Amino acid sequence: MMKVLVADDHPLFREAIVGALQGMDGDVGVIESGSISEAFDQVAGHDDLDLILLDLRMPGMSGVKGIRALRVRRPDVPIAVISALTDSFVVRECLDAGAIGYIPKSLPRAEIASAIKTILDGGSYTPAEEPAAARSEPVTEEAPVIDEAVLCRFELLTNQQRRVLELMAQGMANKLIAYNTNVQITTVKSHVSTLLQKLGVTSRTQAVILYENYCRYMSATNRGDQSA
Repeated sequence: MMKVLVADDHPLFREAIVGALQGMDGDVGVIESGSISEAFDQVAGHDDLDLILLDLRMPGMSGVKGIRALRVRRPDVPIAVISALTDSFVVRECLDAGAIGYIPKSLPRAEIASAIKTILDGGSYTPAEEPAAARSEPVTEEAPVIDEAVLCRFELLTNQQRRVLELMAQGMANKLIAYNTNVQITTVKSHVSTLLQKLGVTSRTQAVILYENYCRYMSATNRGDQSA
C-alpha cells in the first residue's frame, strides 16, 4: 500500500484530495496535517511515506521554507506542492528547493488525481509554463497590490535580501548599505538584482513601494488577528 501525507490547512480541500487519492486504482493510505508542525510530527512518525503533498502557505511556515525543512527531515520522501498559486517564478523556486512536482488547486479533481498518480509512479508534474515577467499591475502607493503571489514572493527572500530591502526603504544607496551590512558593494548590487527579480519588479523604487505596501498589509493583518 502506498502512503501519502496531505499537508493543507483547509479541511475541505484535504477532504477533496483524500477522496481523489482513495478513488485511484490500488490501495493508497492517507494521513493528514493542518499545519507545518503537524507535518513534521507525521513525517517523524511514519517511516513508510511515499509522498508528501504540501500546501505552499501553511500555518507555522510558508513558501519554500516548508519544502526545505521537510527535505532536511525526510530527504527520502518526494514532496509535491499543491497550491492555488500559479506564479511561474514561484513554481521554479519550489522545484529548485527540492519539490518533485507542483500541482495547481485550480485543476479539475480528475487531473489532480492524475498528476498525483504520475508522481507516485516515479514521474513529476508541473503546470504549463507561463513566462515569468514583471508584475502586470502597476505598483503604486495608491493601489497596493498584495495578493497571495506577492506574499509568497516576499517569503522567497533570504534574510540578507530582506535586510538590503529594509535599508533601501530607508533611502540608503548601495554604498551605505554595504557599509551597514559589512559586505562588498558588488554583493549589495547582486542582492538588489536578485530581490527585484524575486519580487517581480523592475526598479528600486517599485521594490520599495511594494515593500512598504507589504509592511502595511502585514501590520493590518496582525492587528486583525489580535482583535479576533
